[in-house]
Parts: sequence; C-alpha cells; structure tokens
Amino acid sequence: MELYLIRHAHAIALGEQGITTDEERPLSTKGEAQAEAAAKALTQRGVVLDKLFTSPLLRTRQTAEIMVRVWSKPELILESCDALAPGGKPRKLSKQLMKAGAEKIGLVGHMPDLGLLAGWLLGAKKAQIDFSKAGIAFITCGDLPIKGTGVLQWLVTPEWY
Repeated sequence: MELYLIRHAHAIALGEQGITTDEERPLSTKGEAQAEAAAKALTQRGVVLDKLFTSPLLRTRQTAEIMVRVWSKPELILESCDALAPGGKPRKLSKQLMKAGAEKIGLVGHMPDLGLLAGWLLGAKKAQIDFSKAGIAFITCGDLPIKGTGVLQWLVTPEWY
C-alpha cells in the first residue's frame, strides 16, 4: 500500500475575517496556491491516487478539493474521514484504510496527528515527523498500514516543489 500523507495548506488564522472556531478556518490565498502546487508536483512525479481521504475540517476539505480539481480525475473518490480530524487515532485510521479497497491512498490532515501517524507507521510509539503546511510524506506499507510496516520514501515541503 502506498500512502501520501498531506498536511493541509496555509489557512486563515482563528479570529481573522470573523472566524470563531478552528473547524471553520478556510484556506488563505497562499494556501490555495500551495494546494494547487502540491497537486501539480505529485502529477509531475507520476502519482495517481485511487482514493483521497480528508479530515472533515474546512481547510483540509478545501486542500483536497483543489487537488482533485487540478488532477481532473472524476474517478478519484474523495471521502471525509473522522479519524483524520484532530485527535484521531492511528489504529482507527488503519482499520479504515484496510477496508478502503485501494492501493494508492492520499490522506489530508493536520499536525501533530499526521506526524504521529507517520511515526506510528514507521514503528515508533512516540516519534513524530514534522510536516510543514502543504508538506507531503510518501510512505509504503507493504500489504497492511499498521504500526512498524511503513518505510518513508520521501518527505517534502512546498519549497521543494
């Protein structure tokens, strides 16, 4: 299984533009450009996803929607995933991924949760990999996305692409 862990792009800060809850924070103009650039960079490297899961929070949904639009793949399934919301548990997410019936999966989420998930997949209980906004990690997991089966293939920041 191939997993592409994608941190949401830059979002408007809490309190700006009348935003009063974290869940309602939309992408900024910079974030929209980051999401588009990330999708183009993955396309240039030949990445084709079977499924794309996103946290239910607005900024992650917007990041994922922009990526799907850039890819222009109507067959790509975009699905909201509560296990990607802040505080989600890697084991719960792992179970959902095993039921997904897909080999190449994108996961759009948040820090520190994506960093903890990456560390868990690589086999460390307390390790965390730091993702910049719109950063992407590519982790292969053999047949099952469970603790210790992951191999980090690469980790990039928006400056790289």
